[in-house]
Amino acid sequence: MISRRQFVIEVMGAPIIGAIISLGADFARSRHKRRFLSIMGASSIMGYVKATLPKWEDQHGNVGVAISPGGSYAGLKGIASGHVDLALSDIEPPPGYVAVPLHRFPLGRIAVLIVMHPGIGVKDLTWGQTQALFAGDITNWKEVGGQSLPVIVVSRSMSSGARQVICQRLMRGREFSSHAIIQLSNGAVAKTVRESPGAIGYVEAVMPLSQIFVTSLSQYHYDPVNPASWPLYAEPSIYIREMAQPLVRDLAEYLAHGSEKSRFGIYSGSRQGRRRG
Repeated sequence: MISRRQFVIEVMGAPIIGAIISLGADFARSRHKRRFLSIMGASSIMGYVKATLPKWEDQHGNVGVAISPGGSYAGLKGIASGHVDLALSDIEPPPGYVAVPLHRFPLGRIAVLIVMHPGIGVKDLTWGQTQALFAGDITNWKEVGGQSLPVIVVSRSMSSGARQVICQRLMRGREFSSHAIIQLSNGAVAKTVRESPGAIGYVEAVMPLSQIFVTSLSQYHYDPVNPASWPLYAEPSIYIREMAQPLVRDLAEYLAHGSEKSRFGIYSGSRQGRRRG
C-alpha cells in the first residue's frame, strides 16, 4: 500500500511527467522536421551574411543555415554539384564552369584598395608604378620616392575575386612577381602588409584598415563616405540554381535586399540580376 502523501505526489506528478514526455516527443518531431540550408563562397561577403542571417532564421524557426568560406570558385562549384544551396561570389562564373542554369542576386560593389606598410614613406602611386611594383619591376621603394626598403608583394590566390579585379583592371595581362606572398583572405593580406616593412598588397574594403596605409591611385582617392568614386571594385553576388526551392530563393532575396550592406563595405552600383548557364 502507498501513503496518502505518496498518492498525492503521484497524482500531481503524473500530468507533469506526461507533459515532459509530450514536450520531448514534440522536440524530437521538430528536430526531425528541421531543415538546413547551406551557404559557401567569398570571404569578403561573410561578415554581412553572418550579421544578417539571425533575423531571417528567427522568421523561419524550423530552418537552420550553415555557412562555409572557401572562396568564390568553391561556392560556385558547390552549387554546380548540388552540395550547396547558395553560393557567394565576387566573380562571375567562368564560361563552362557551372553547367546548371543559375540566377544571380547582385549585392552591389566592394572597393578593392591598394594598401602599403605605413613606414614606406609614399603617399600616392600612379597606375604604372603600382603595376610595376606588383610585377616585380620595381624592387626598392626608393625608386618611387620612398624609403630604401625592398618591395614585398602580397597577393591573393587565383580563386580570389579581388585578384581578378586587380589582374583585369590594373595589371592588364601582366603577371604578379614570382616572389609574391600569397594569402587566402583579406584579413591575412592586411596582417602581412601591416607586419612587413616594405609590403604592398590589395584588400577589399570590408573591414577596419588600421595600421596600414591606403594609397591614392593617380587622381583617385578612396573615400569611405563616397566609395563609388574609387575605380577598382568587385561585384559580389549570390547565386542559386534557377530551379531552386522557394525557401532558397526567399533567403537569397532577403540577403540581396538587406539594409546593413553599407556597414560591411557593400555599396550600390551593381548590374541587374540575370540568368547564366
